[in-house]
Amino acid sequence: MVAAFSSGDLLRRAFGWSLGHPGALARVAAPAIVFAAILRLAIGQLWGDEIVAMMATGEPSGPAMLAGLLYGVVLLLAVALIAVSWHRYVLRGEIVPFPADAATLRFALYQIWLGALGIATVMVALIILSLVFGAVGGPSVMQSFAAGGGLAGGLWSALATTVLVTAVMTVPFAFYGLVLPATAIGDRGLVAGESRRLLRGHRIAGLVALIATSVLSLVISLAVGYALDAILPEGDGFGVAEIVGELVALALVAFETSLVAGVLSELYRDLRLPELARGTAPD
Repeated sequence: MVAAFSSGDLLRRAFGWSLGHPGALARVAAPAIVFAAILRLAIGQLWGDEIVAMMATGEPSGPAMLAGLLYGVVLLLAVALIAVSWHRYVLRGEIVPFPADAATLRFALYQIWLGALGIATVMVALIILSLVFGAVGGPSVMQSFAAGGGLAGGLWSALATTVLVTAVMTVPFAFYGLVLPATAIGDRGLVAGESRRLLRGHRIAGLVALIATSVLSLVISLAVGYALDAILPEGDGFGVAEIVGELVALALVAFETSLVAGVLSELYRDLRLPELARGTAPD
């Protein structure tokens, strides 16, 4: 029998790991942050002008699109490295910086899968909202989203849309998220179907905790971004401002990753480990 737990309890434990063990988080995240910062700054040096030109003109550019893809791949790998390390620390007490192994590669592939599910969920949500708003004569949500704006335009509506998308993107994790900590620690028996079974009856608590961490991390990132824009001088190319900005951005990514990984690890601890200890987990 699984003891009852709440979203607040999951959040308390996840924040307890991230804020209560800053030295461990720094040790497991620093190598991935340095790795990602070097590669992303190198990409910016090679194709920075093309990226700026494409953003200014809106015209597609092959080199700029390639640079954007490489940026995403580097970030994906950095998140996988940090998350795997943090799952192993929270669940096993292991300090494993930069775990460049097969489990991390599988973890990255699961991230892509869950991300694709999240995008599909967002599109379904936007279609439903468009139908609802259309029925009452409201604005076209799909058109506003495609144009990069909010429901009624302006900064606050754009921010609200971003928060909504961030929240909806976490929905698949409330069904399949346990695959991630299982993959990180080598539990090959916990596949997607097992994650759904274990999370049945606990999805709302897990979803609320995951949404809370994601939205809070988004707000913190926006606030820090505005602060850095006000403090750091505008740079042109490779300089102190670019290095500091990249390192701070990646440190925030590491913190957010640790929070999400902490929630999923605690769900795994509560739902999966008791079965493994009793020997009742399905093969």
